[in-house]
Amino acid sequence: MQANAAPDGTHYLWPALWHSLYHRPDVPRHLRCELLIALRAGDRVLSLLDVIPDDFTPLPKVTSQEEGMQVRRLLDRAPSVRERLLGEGEGTGLL
Repeated sequence: MQANAAPDGTHYLWPALWHSLYHRPDVPRHLRCELLIALRAGDRVLSLLDVIPDDFTPLPKVTSQEEGMQVRRLLDRAPSVRERLLGEGEGTGLL
């Protein structure tokens, strides 16, 4: 993934839900976030990232409601990393 992410692209981390692993009490409650990654080719993919708030430095916030709506539309349309790999043929090295 690192080889294909746009180094100067705008990437978004969007909090989705609080998540607890009840079968793993050693793992603290955390935020499950949607991660929208801009690729070098100009398209985007969606992934998930679990964030433990105490270990995380806050990122800049979305600056307006319009920008927030735009990001939400991008998140809704972006294929997941898995979908992209399956669509392109697994093992091609694209991600």
